[in-house]
Amino acid sequence: MSDELEELTEAARRVVRVDSKGRKTKKLKCRKGYKLKGKSCVPITGSEKASKRKATKKAIRTRRASGSGAKKRSTRKRLKAMRKRKSYNL
Repeated sequence: MSDELEELTEAARRVVRVDSKGRKTKKLKCRKGYKLKGKSCVPITGSEKASKRKATKKAIRTRRASGSGAKKRSTRKRLKAMRKRKSYNL
């Protein structure tokens, strides 16, 4: 049991995100199919997966409805963030 718990806690890795303004955010990320609960990774339940799929579909519809200007703006911000990441050597 303790070996299993250690394996789950090791699965979380540190990820550094950078936004378009250059602000860094450190976050722990689990492997696919797991979520972070406290400091350890636990499996995601089926109902959570279903509700996430539903939310993703709704988000796609909302994004599509916001128009092409929003898509261009988000692309511009993403590329700017990638330039900042490069300057930080990440």
